[in-house]
Amino acid sequence: MSSTEVWKDIEGFEGLYQVSNLGRVRSLDRVDANKHYRKGRVIAYSMSSSGLGYRQVSLWRDGKRDNRLVHRLVASTFLDNQDNLPQVNHKDENKENNTVSNLEWCSALYNVMYGTRNERMAKTEGSPVYVIVNSGHRYFFRSIKMASELLGLDRRAMHRCLHDKRKTHHGFSFEQASEAYV
Repeated sequence: MSSTEVWKDIEGFEGLYQVSNLGRVRSLDRVDANKHYRKGRVIAYSMSSSGLGYRQVSLWRDGKRDNRLVHRLVASTFLDNQDNLPQVNHKDENKENNTVSNLEWCSALYNVMYGTRNERMAKTEGSPVYVIVNSGHRYFFRSIKMASELLGLDRRAMHRCLHDKRKTHHGFSFEQASEAYV
């Protein structure tokens, strides 16, 4: 891929915001409703409120904020989606790499089954874990599956806690236990 950055208008925000093939978003120079000049700039990212690690930006139009995921902006602007596929996959599995060459439109099933996700989940699913309660007491379980079934917890949320995507789930925190304790 060439390192030349190409900027295009974001659909629905023409003349206000642009996205680049390198995964950056910028506002354009303009005069606002109060006749104040606003200089364009590259917009700082925040992490999405979903807790899944995607970068997002806040776009403003007519006094209303619209939060958008950066990878979806890049894909919808630069990639054809002839089959009307619903999701965008990061080929290198790095959610912070939003360059157009790293993205592809895909089905939900393809996205879930892509890359090393299943191997990583299977490894974590069967490995021992500590469940830590508010008082600091630690309870050992031979697997995440066993802990989730006995405590009635969502395994996906437990995985997010173990991979620093989330701090707690239903008041519990989690820590990977060493294989030596099994």
